[in-house]
Amino acid sequence: MGPDELFQRAMIARRYYLEGRTRIQIADELGISRFKVARELDEAVASGMVEIKIHDPGSIDVALSSALQTRFGLQHAYAVTSADSGDRVDAVTRATAELLQSVLRDGDVIGVDCGRTLARIADHLTTLPPCDVVQLTGMAGAITHNGADLVRRISEVSGGTPWPLYAPLVVSDARTAASLAGNQQIQDTFARYPRVSCALVSVGAWTQGASQVYASLSDAEVREFTTGGVCAETCALLLDADGHRLPGLDDRRMGIDEATLRAIPTVIALATGAEKIAATRAVLRSGMVSALVTDSEIAAAILG
Repeated sequence: MGPDELFQRAMIARRYYLEGRTRIQIADELGISRFKVARELDEAVASGMVEIKIHDPGSIDVALSSALQTRFGLQHAYAVTSADSGDRVDAVTRATAELLQSVLRDGDVIGVDCGRTLARIADHLTTLPPCDVVQLTGMAGAITHNGADLVRRISEVSGGTPWPLYAPLVVSDARTAASLAGNQQIQDTFARYPRVSCALVSVGAWTQGASQVYASLSDAEVREFTTGGVCAETCALLLDADGHRLPGLDDRRMGIDEATLRAIPTVIALATGAEKIAATRAVLRSGMVSALVTDSEIAAAILG
């Protein structure tokens, strides 16, 4: 490649990564196609011209991250260390936000689950390419923890269309779920699920305070599922300790189905806190996620 081509690649990379311009804006400025812009950006990263790094209050444990990625065949794996356990959630969500900003491209569609940790990602997002944002599961818990609020906040950064899901995470019976699924707004959101290219999902541990699903059920239902071997959930899809799916809520949950979730090219799971060690292992064993951002305590325990 000649110096003119290298100069153009460097200029495209600068416009995109440092000046925050979109691929379309760069293509119009330089009189080239947006597909060429995308290729040049990919080559800039592949050649080492551009290095994408995640900076957070803690740091990335490279050895643990690499071991996680290899053991579970992940696209991305980050084990985040933090000197203060109180900063753990902030460090993990900051790392996730920066990962999201580095992997998204124009026209991607972001899917989001619900969860307290997940909700804090938006605090760290500064710029995103134009992307629609779709809520993957119904609402549970406080307004600041539900997927609808996160969809709104991320779409404000991306400038894309928000597709909320105004329905409970878990309903009382299959008949109620079917009735809600007939609502036009809910159908419109469901129709976007096959278009999702990057999803953010939580890891729920089967214990009080560590799962939105757990908190949505009666004591009797919790005991029944515990006896049935439930260890974890993600997107309200129940799993045993080996990552096998347990179908107990399939006709009562509102959200993306397992097959559609598995078809998403990039599914990033978040997990923090020792109470989620077994659940994180189960979610990884399930094969439903392709990336993980977690704290070093969970990472070390999973690999131990």
